[in-house]
Amino acid sequence: MARKKVIAVIISSVLMAAIFSGCGSVEGDNAGNKSNSETKKEDEGIVLSVFDAQAYGLEEYAKVVEAFEKEHPGVTVEVQHAANDSTTILQSRINSNNIPDVFAVETGTSAKLYYEYAYDWSEDNDVTGLFLEDALKTGMDQEGNIKSLPWSYANMGLLYNKECFEKAGITELPVNMDELEAACEKLKASGITPISLAAKESWVLGQLATHFMIDKDLDAEGTNDALMSGKLTFADLPNWDNLFRFLDLAVKYGTNKPLEIDWEQSENMLANGDAAIIHMGDWCQSTLDSFNPDADLAFLPVPVGETEEDATVLSCCNWTYIVNKNSENLELAKEYTEYILTSEMGQEWTCDGVGAAPAVKTDREVKGLLANDANKYITAGKTNGWIHPIAPKSYSETCGPYLQAYMTGEMSQDEVTELFQEFFTN
Repeated sequence: MARKKVIAVIISSVLMAAIFSGCGSVEGDNAGNKSNSETKKEDEGIVLSVFDAQAYGLEEYAKVVEAFEKEHPGVTVEVQHAANDSTTILQSRINSNNIPDVFAVETGTSAKLYYEYAYDWSEDNDVTGLFLEDALKTGMDQEGNIKSLPWSYANMGLLYNKECFEKAGITELPVNMDELEAACEKLKASGITPISLAAKESWVLGQLATHFMIDKDLDAEGTNDALMSGKLTFADLPNWDNLFRFLDLAVKYGTNKPLEIDWEQSENMLANGDAAIIHMGDWCQSTLDSFNPDADLAFLPVPVGETEEDATVLSCCNWTYIVNKNSENLELAKEYTEYILTSEMGQEWTCDGVGAAPAVKTDREVKGLLANDANKYITAGKTNGWIHPIAPKSYSETCGPYLQAYMTGEMSQDEVTELFQEFFTN
C-alpha cells in the first residue's frame, strides 16, 4: 500500500572499476547475474534515477543501494524518497518528462496510471518466477501483462500496546464499539491515552474508513466495484455508522488536539505506552522499534460490527515497482529492480529492516513482530483485501479531509456520507 513527511534522500557513490559482479537472488544465482564478458565500458558514469515512497528501513535500503553500486562499478544510483505526497511529486516529474528509471507506486488505481510507461515483464520468466503468484497478479494489466513487480505484503488494522491493556485490566480484545468504549474508559482511568489516531494524515483516515466499507462476501475488489457502480450505497453499508462512532471515540479518548497528531507522533505514543491504540499497519515496524525496541505490540482487528467475525484486519501486496520502458539504461534498471526485490540484500531490507513479508518466494524469517502477529489472521482466513489502492483516483486525498471535517464538527455524518457517495459514483 500508499505518505508521511517528505524525505529527499540522495544515495550515491561513484566507484571506479570496469566489471559487473553477480547480484544474488532468492533462488540460486540465475537472477540478476552478469558475467565479466557482459560488462560494458559505457556503464562508467551512468546515473540511475530511482523514486519511491519509502519511509521505513531507510538505513537498510541505503546498504542495498551501496551493495548494488559496488557490484556495478561506475554506476551511481540516485534515490529520491518522497514519503509524503509521493503521488503528487511523481506526477510532477512525469509531467516535466523527468521520468525515473525505476519508481514505486501503490498497486491498483495508482499503478495503472503509469502502465503506459511500464516495461512489460511477461516474457522474463526467470524473474517473474521468483515471485509469489498472488503477489505478481497485483502488477498485471487487464490483458494479464506484468507491468510491475511487487515489493511486500502489508497488513493494517488497529495496533495496540499489550502492556497498556494489562495495566488497565483489559483481558479480552474488544469486538464491537460498546466493548471498545468500555476498554477506553479503563485505559483512561489508568492514566493512559486510549486512542492516538494520526488524524492529521488524510491517508490514515482514508485507510481507516475502508474497514467499515468492506463486505466480506465480496471482499475488497467486489465491494469497490459495487460502490462505484451504485449497487452498494454508503448509507446502506451495514457497518458504516460505526466509522463515525469510532471517530467520536478517537476525539473523546484521544489527545487534546487529535487533528494535530501525525503518523510519527502516533507511532511514538504507542511504542512508549503513552497511548494504547492507533490505526496503522505492520509497515511501521522499524519506526516503532526505533522508538522502543521492547514494545509489546499486536494487531487489534477493527471492531466494525457486532461480533468477532465482523472485525477486520486488511492485507495486501500494496507497493509495486515500475521500470520505465523508455529508460536509456533499461537493462540496468531492470537489474536494479530485481536486485532490491529478490536478492539477499533486498530481502534483508524487507524482512529485517522493514519487518515485512516479501512478495518473493523465500524461506527467510520475517523479523517484524506485527507481521508475524498478522500471520495468524492470514492463515486462519480472517483477513480481507485493501480497497483504498483500487478506489477511484485520489481517494484518500479527497475523502480523508471529509473525515477530518467530521472530527472538528464542520460536517455531519450525513454530509460526509453523501460526499463519499458522490466521489465513488461520479
